[in-house]
Amino acid sequence: MNVPRWLLALAAVALLAPAACKDKAAELAPPESRSARASSPKGDPEAPVDPQLLAYLSQARALHHEANVHEASNDPARAIAALEQLTKAARPRPGAVVPEIDEVLADTYARLAELRMRAGNFDGAARDVEQGLAHAKEPTYFRGHLFEVAGIVEEARAVSLADAGRPADVTRARERALTHLREAVEIQNRVIQGDVPRPASTP
Repeated sequence: MNVPRWLLALAAVALLAPAACKDKAAELAPPESRSARASSPKGDPEAPVDPQLLAYLSQARALHHEANVHEASNDPARAIAALEQLTKAARPRPGAVVPEIDEVLADTYARLAELRMRAGNFDGAARDVEQGLAHAKEPTYFRGHLFEVAGIVEEARAVSLADAGRPADVTRARERALTHLREAVEIQNRVIQGDVPRPASTP
């Protein structure tokens, strides 16, 4: 199972004493990860890590691990319920732009879409992707991953439609899958080339 970058970043920050949690956290996480530097209220990289944001990221990690446990027990419904708890949870600094929170939610909706897809709920999975895209509006890894998941959902839908003997619908689903997958490739290519903006936190 792939580990979200924000989760790795939280683990890196947790290694440091709270008083020392400053820009040093960025050195411990993958260099491409913004989340390794949890933003201060004013976005000052030299200010201490925001404890509310750390608490939110820790809560997110716990709920993702709870979902892991349910998946391992072949209980996707409870895994979905754990992740939905996160999508409905209170968020620190309401009204502010906090990239780390958007990354958490974009990843969470992508995982929800995959879980619903495996349960055969393709429409629900597509809705999860749409909700995730609302948290990943810029061309970042997270937006690209959501389009990748959207393509996989449509690919799986096509297989289901083929089993149901609906060739015209199969063709449309495959076309949607290709469109989404090509969009994912284009976005991730921009990320690889460094041709993407880096959103900043706002108070």
